[in-house]
Amino acid sequence: MNYSLLTPAFSAANGILITRFDGVNIYFGMLNPCDSVLKIRIRKTYPEYHCVFSEIENDDFNLKLSQLYSEEPLLAETSQIHSVEDTRQSIIDRVADDAPIVNLLNSIFLEAISKRASDIHIESGHSETSIRYRIDGLMTLIKKINYERTLAISARLKILANLNVLENRRPQDGHIDVRTDSFSLDVRISIIPTIWGESIVLRLLNRSDSLLSLDRLGFFESHLDLLQDILHLSSGLILVTGPTGSGKTTTLAAILKNLDINGNKIISIEDPVEYRIEGITQVQVHEDLQLCFDSILRRIFRQDPDIIMIGEIRDIETAELAIRAALTGHLVFATLHTNNAIEAVYRLQNMGIPDYMLAAVLRMVIAQRLIRKVCQECKSGCINCSHTGYLNRTVIAEFISVDSKLSDLISSGIKIDQMRNYLKQINFKSLFDDANEKVALKLTTESEVRRELGVKI
Repeated sequence: MNYSLLTPAFSAANGILITRFDGVNIYFGMLNPCDSVLKIRIRKTYPEYHCVFSEIENDDFNLKLSQLYSEEPLLAETSQIHSVEDTRQSIIDRVADDAPIVNLLNSIFLEAISKRASDIHIESGHSETSIRYRIDGLMTLIKKINYERTLAISARLKILANLNVLENRRPQDGHIDVRTDSFSLDVRISIIPTIWGESIVLRLLNRSDSLLSLDRLGFFESHLDLLQDILHLSSGLILVTGPTGSGKTTTLAAILKNLDINGNKIISIEDPVEYRIEGITQVQVHEDLQLCFDSILRRIFRQDPDIIMIGEIRDIETAELAIRAALTGHLVFATLHTNNAIEAVYRLQNMGIPDYMLAAVLRMVIAQRLIRKVCQECKSGCINCSHTGYLNRTVIAEFISVDSKLSDLISSGIKIDQMRNYLKQINFKSLFDDANEKVALKLTTESEVRRELGVKI
């Protein structure tokens, strides 16, 4: 079959490319399917085949076009390269203007966006480099590339992030902006040296706050009612807990967006700033500049805030400042790494926060996880869910609302077993109960809940 006409340059210039060939039919994607002159030209070029034309979305076209470009050879004559350092220097010298590598990197980003990936992992191995995406919380192998392309991608990313291109023995961190017609991403880059080269992880942070609607996160109505109660508090401490990647920041960002932004001074301290919300003063942590959570928190009291969001309570200094802020009439939101809501109380106590002070300010503790949802298109596996049977994620959660009775119990130094008994008496719904309900509604599966929570339900 003659593909000579549809070179990447021709496809880009004419807005057409081949999407599929089955031996009899050639399927073309066109940005402008009404271009009859181009259709006639294509049919004359492939008279022995049946040509089928359909419209292709701009993002899909850009992804496939970048993949075509990335398949062009990187080095004209690799046999002339005599050593690893020669290879590295040769690629570094020409990578800034090397179209195949620029387009290979573009195709990696576009494919990650199309697959809803949260992270891209570029992992050097003994003979090849693996490119994997984290999709709905799980790692998926996408492709493998050779050593030369790995060096070129690494160099290209370092150039874009203003990092040291020649440095490959020390860790480096940076960020770049990636924009398409539909997305604006802040890409956080972490590079560490390994025995085979480098491990590069790209965290894709969507700058759009359009998805930050509380009723779109997956909470049941009873939990949404509790979240609405939070919006009317004037002071106190609200904790959102869970492991890394459990959606804590998204939940907090949705809460902040739904607060009275115009009537309050709201300041958030984050590492990193994942969602940019108009009307909120967002401060980025920079530990290398001595701008840690506690040092920033000390300074923002002079900014006259009404509401404060602390990205993470990591130490006693930050915990004490959060308590102090809540005691002095501020509404404080913070995240904490604990497995469940009950443990959050004892984590702060173990840090050194006195029982009576915690009882005085704590208003609510939310613990949450993210679990994969059953694909509504197929229930078992299709192209939309990459044949996994799951598509997107939803939240499972437990809420402890601190009423006067529970506040008195915390102040008196209640033990963890006593707190569990009390919560059982008031029909507390745990993470497992919430997950059970979603399984019963066929929103997820028992195996998915076991994978996330580690307990058979």
